[in-house]
Order: sequence, then C-alpha cells, then structure tokens
Amino acid sequence: MTAKPVDLFSIGGFPINNSMIAEALACIVIIAVVQTAMRAPQLVPSGMQNFVEWLVELLSNFLENLCGRVTMQRGFWYFGGLFVFVLFENILALLPGFGTIGYGHGTNIWNFEVTQPFLRGANANVNVTAAYSAIFFFMFFYWCIRQSGVGGSFNHVFGSKVKFSNPIANWLFIIIFFVVGWIDVFSILLIRPIAFTFRLFGNIFGGEFLLDSMYKMAPNFAFLILVPFYFYELLVAFVQAFVIFALTAAFTGMITNTGDHSPDTEKAH
Repeated sequence: MTAKPVDLFSIGGFPINNSMIAEALACIVIIAVVQTAMRAPQLVPSGMQNFVEWLVELLSNFLENLCGRVTMQRGFWYFGGLFVFVLFENILALLPGFGTIGYGHGTNIWNFEVTQPFLRGANANVNVTAAYSAIFFFMFFYWCIRQSGVGGSFNHVFGSKVKFSNPIANWLFIIIFFVVGWIDVFSILLIRPIAFTFRLFGNIFGGEFLLDSMYKMAPNFAFLILVPFYFYELLVAFVQAFVIFALTAAFTGMITNTGDHSPDTEKAH
C-alpha cells in the first residue's frame, strides 16, 4: 500500500485514478439519497426525509453557535457539504472491495496481492485533502471580508481586545496584540492549511495502513482480527469529519461571529 493513488485510465489525456472514482461514487450516492428523500417532501417528515432534515437542523444549529446566524446562512452549503462528503468518503473507504479488488499478482487467492486497486479512499489521497484546505482558505477570506469588512477583519486580528483608563497600559496591550496578530497571520497563511491537509490525510491513510497490516499478519483469521479495528476506524471516520467541520467553522466564526444585529441579516436569507 502506498500513499499515492493509482492511475487506472485517462480521458483525453487526463489521468483518472482510483481516488477520483471513489469521489465520483460518493457524490452520486449523496445526491441520490438527498433526491430520494426530498422528492416528495411532506409537512410531517418521516423516513429518509426525517433523517435529512434532522441532520440539516443539527448542523445548522451547531454552525450558528460558532459562526453567527448570517455566516451560517451564507456558508451552510459549504460547511454542511464538507462534513457530509468527508464523513461519507471515510465510511465508504471501509467497505469491502476498497483497496482489495483490482489488478495485482499472485498464484492463488491466498497470496494474491492487489497493486492497482480499482477503488481507494479519497481522503487517503493528500491531493484531495489539500484541495479541501485550499477551498477553505479562499472561502475563509471571502466570508471574513464580506461579514466584517477589510478593516474589521484586520481589527479582529491585530486590534487590542482590552481597554484601560491608563493610556500606558492601553498602548502596551496594543503592541502586544499587534505582535500576537502577526503570529495569527502566520497561522492562517501557513499552519492551518498544512494542518488541515495532513491531519485528515494522516488519520485516514494511517487507518488503511493499520487494517492492511493486520490483515497481512494473519489473513486466514482476518474476519476475526479486523472486527475491532473496523469499529475503531468507524469512530475515526466520524471524529475526523467532525473535526474538520468544527475547526473550519470555528476559525471562520472567530472573525465573523460578531452578533446577528447586522444590517446584512435580512440579505442572507
């Protein structure tokens, strides 16, 4: 098993790898579920519609507490979509056939090693997690500037958060917060993109490597050995999806959540 996805074929010279196929499959299933649930919405929801509406309400309430109502209304499509897509991709990667069906070599089924799997967990591809990070980087600046303006955003980063009657103390804290602001800028421009990229990738790829290693230790008893590790990876799948969802919302809300008494509140609907 390698961290690099495997190219399976190309379309017009553009290579298609197994992670991209997994992403497309996830998109198709998510769209199909939502379309089926909301095809004929009922005033009193039940079944799949009830689950979809419950999930939307749960995520929107959580986002409103972190980002404020206006940013939640503007950005729910992104934050909610990110959580659902990352979670579904993580779970999808644990299904039988992911990483185990494809081209390879061996004399029989017991010593056959798959070297070119047809499907691979998308979040085990660092290019995919880097794309999440890059999109958030752009959306973060867009929401912050739209909600707080350029001046307001700079004030949140560099401005002093405390006021004293003593002017010397005021100037001291202005200098302190200005220095701390540059540390925050360094975090926003470098640390956060790297952390978002490698936190998710490392946990999902590490989980795949763990399952693969445990299987190779005793392939004849894999159906027993892997059970507890699968439950563990299911927990990791949810936790990592929630972490990236919560952190992106929290970092945005640190600047945009200034209360919902903004004149833009009505425009956000």
